[in-house]
Amino acid sequence: MVNQKKVSIYDIAAKAGVAASTVSRALSRPDRVSSDTASRIFEIAKSLGYERNGAAYFDTMNLSRTLVFVVADIANPMYSDVITGFQQTAFTSGYATLIINTAESESLERVTIQRVISRVDGVALAASRLDTGSINRIEKQRPLVLLNRYLQGHTCVIPATDRGIAQVCRYLRDLGHRRVLYVSGPEMSWANAMRWRVCSESAPKFGLTVSRTPHMTPDDSSGIAAFDFWCENGRPSAILAFNDFIAAGFLREAKAHGIKVPETVSVIGIDNSSLATLVTPELSSLTSASLEIGKRGAEALIWQVEHHSLRERRLFRESIEFVPRGSTGPAPAQ
Repeated sequence: MVNQKKVSIYDIAAKAGVAASTVSRALSRPDRVSSDTASRIFEIAKSLGYERNGAAYFDTMNLSRTLVFVVADIANPMYSDVITGFQQTAFTSGYATLIINTAESESLERVTIQRVISRVDGVALAASRLDTGSINRIEKQRPLVLLNRYLQGHTCVIPATDRGIAQVCRYLRDLGHRRVLYVSGPEMSWANAMRWRVCSESAPKFGLTVSRTPHMTPDDSSGIAAFDFWCENGRPSAILAFNDFIAAGFLREAKAHGIKVPETVSVIGIDNSSLATLVTPELSSLTSASLEIGKRGAEALIWQVEHHSLRERRLFRESIEFVPRGSTGPAPAQ
């Protein structure tokens, strides 16, 4: 049996029409060459079966074994579960996690990532506020995974929002509700846009009409604005808030004004965070599969880091469930 000649960087360079030094840079530090050149070299290396010391060429990269996890709001209890799942999985695989809180600021997110990206092996963006162009530029430099956001052409881990909100709509219909108010989250939030789209599509299927508030910050202070909007817009019998924080703020404001929950209005949050059982009445909430999303995100990102020669982008959808508690009940008599 004749042994095949081992493919070298010179073979790749000849086929790509570039210098061997360019191939070397592309394979070891792809951020130091243009994205088009790097992509072409990766494809040629893959087609030629390039290996070094019995391992794929990505193993020759100078890995820091550090991943950066960028989160929009670290104060949100939902993200603590995402971080826990991600960090535990990364640690088990031998990776450290650098956590960056961007405080819902797109500019802070963009600038901070560029400052650290050369020092990490992969980037996880949780509920990123960045535009498509910025995300594409990041992935040209490092392996990337998006959590709680979908963007075509990237590896994404998202909750199965359509199924979860369908559960909520069915539940409210069975309790006799007919009108639902969705309390919107941040304007730049992909999750908010998805939740509203699914609400507006699912509600009519269950005989419900749904309206929404203007965009709001995802904290309990927005509960005041949500309550005022509810009072001024016909007082729908059910509220579905962007997250548990806003829902809890609404509960507090309703109590302050003598509005009984759930006798007058049923209130539902999203995330099923620890906050849901700390308020009175306890908050009905839709889970967000936070821990599972964190774990899956770490697994997907590490796979990309360790298979850098393969461009395989996947969509993962994690199941979510509705958890009814004391803040929801039958619709009030008309």
